[in-house]
Amino acid sequence: MYCSACGQAIDPYQPYCTRCGRQVTPIATPTPPPWTWSRVSRHVHTLGILWIAYAGYMMLRWLMVLPFLAGIFHGWSFPGGGGFDLFFGPWFMRTPWFIPLVTAILTARAILCVVTGIALLRRARWARPLAIVTAFLTLIRPLTGTLLAIYTLWVLLPSASGQEYEGIATS
Repeated sequence: MYCSACGQAIDPYQPYCTRCGRQVTPIATPTPPPWTWSRVSRHVHTLGILWIAYAGYMMLRWLMVLPFLAGIFHGWSFPGGGGFDLFFGPWFMRTPWFIPLVTAILTARAILCVVTGIALLRRARWARPLAIVTAFLTLIRPLTGTLLAIYTLWVLLPSASGQEYEGIATS
């Protein structure tokens, strides 16, 4: 930064020019928008990312378990041609519709979590109620689902959070 009268180099926070004594115009610092300091706005972005990551984690975990379930409940053929089938477990797990049904349900839940995450990242007006409903549906999932649901409800459920979210929501 330079003095506007004499051209002397000066520090940005120096009040007067050391050469000519002219008062230096202070640099205007941008003020952050008012919604930046609210509790909800600090956590909404993190919630959006966590919901998307949770959907990926849920599907990855199912894809890792799926081959074992298919082998156990639909029979593994062992090398040597024995064709030994392991038929144990409840009758509905031995039926051909069980694994596709669970896959469809988990895929629908993952899509719901991804939509919730994207809506929170975009700060859509309808994202808060959707996130609250998704959190209640995920509340009984052991450990990761329960923790994410509690975090979501802590951020978005109070009525003051609703007013804060309306302030940062986009159309």
